[in-house]
Amino acid sequence: MGSRKRRAGRLLGVCGGLALTLGCVLSTPSTLAPGAAPIAALRAADPADQGAPASRGASGDRTDAGGPAGAGAPAVEQEPTRAELDAQARETKRLRAQARSQAGDVRDAEQDTRAAARLAGQALEDYTVSLHALRSAQDEEERRDAALTTATRAAGQARARVTRWARQAYEGGSGLNASPMLNTLLGTNGAAPAGGGLDVTLRTMRRIGENRSADLRAGRDAQDRAERAAADAAIATRTANRAAVAADRARTAADAAVTRQRRILDDAQAALDSTSRQADQAQKEERRLRAALQARRTRETGGNQVTGQTGTCAGADDIARYPNGNIPLAALCPLASAPGHYLRADAAHAFDRLSAAYAEHFGTPICVTDSYRDRATQVRLYATKPGLAARPGTSNHGWGTATDLCGGVQNFGTPEHEWLFANAPVFGWFHPAWAQPDGSRPEAWHWEFGG
Repeated sequence: MGSRKRRAGRLLGVCGGLALTLGCVLSTPSTLAPGAAPIAALRAADPADQGAPASRGASGDRTDAGGPAGAGAPAVEQEPTRAELDAQARETKRLRAQARSQAGDVRDAEQDTRAAARLAGQALEDYTVSLHALRSAQDEEERRDAALTTATRAAGQARARVTRWARQAYEGGSGLNASPMLNTLLGTNGAAPAGGGLDVTLRTMRRIGENRSADLRAGRDAQDRAERAAADAAIATRTANRAAVAADRARTAADAAVTRQRRILDDAQAALDSTSRQADQAQKEERRLRAALQARRTRETGGNQVTGQTGTCAGADDIARYPNGNIPLAALCPLASAPGHYLRADAAHAFDRLSAAYAEHFGTPICVTDSYRDRATQVRLYATKPGLAARPGTSNHGWGTATDLCGGVQNFGTPEHEWLFANAPVFGWFHPAWAQPDGSRPEAWHWEFGG
């Protein structure tokens, strides 16, 4: 309803996300011999679960690298809950409804733009017609002015001739008899009429006066007609000029209305595009949450299956039978690029390939502070920091499919974090939405495998 009101008002005036840039160079690193690490190193307290990632010191022990600042410490990773999935589904539905409404605004704006364009075209045509009429009126005025000048000149010449003949008649009447002009006018063939020179002079003057008066009247009549025509042409020119000015103003207003309407259309389309992108992103996140929730349920029932490619280490064939946090290290694979850390076989292989590409760009492999985490550690963390640590049996660390990173990646906006965000999905790793800056629990350091 609001868009229709806006449309009517405008016509009255007229008449009056997620976008990844995958620019990495894929490479296949050589397989390094995995180094053995004592299990005690994996049992150390996890700074990431305390709101801050950790980095390894020269001795190999973890040191607190500090977490993001803010009101309250950020929570650790949690697998999605049904409530989160439902909330995301509602957000997707809301954005889709908003997009449909904005699509209606775009259609209204398109109709208004077409209507404004039609009015502008009519105004331009009217202006063109008025301009042609003005030019015709100006040309006619010029012709009338020229005719007036000619008529005025002819009337003046007639008056001058009458005056000259009259002066000659009174000053020297005898000279008139010898004029061929008079002989023709009087029909005497050169013979002087009877009655003497005075009679001849008088008759001559009378005939001259009659003829010259006729010439003078004709000249005056022509001048009067020319003056009236010139006055009419001037009036027509002024009228045509006023019409052209009005048409030009209407054309300018119509052009401005089209420009405004196109801007409204562009804004409406931009809003629709933005909402559509948000809706697409929300739907992707909804699907991700749904898949993650299903994967969690599957794993809780013994379905932690290897789904991707593996390297020289294939892990245990029966890894799916182990509960969260109770997977023996022999069933996992060590990270060749981060000795002392273990992941599920496909996650480890993908991570090593990702780390090799990272090293080509930054000169060193990815720094890792935490990978697989056993249930005992998770129980202890949850007991000491229940508001920060994930519930035992729900953390992706317990499935061997999550890592906490350092070396710059643990901070949003760094070159290391930005590169990883753009390139990790190529290798099957991603930064979950809840851990991103605008997520429910921002954790720059937490990354997961998508298998």
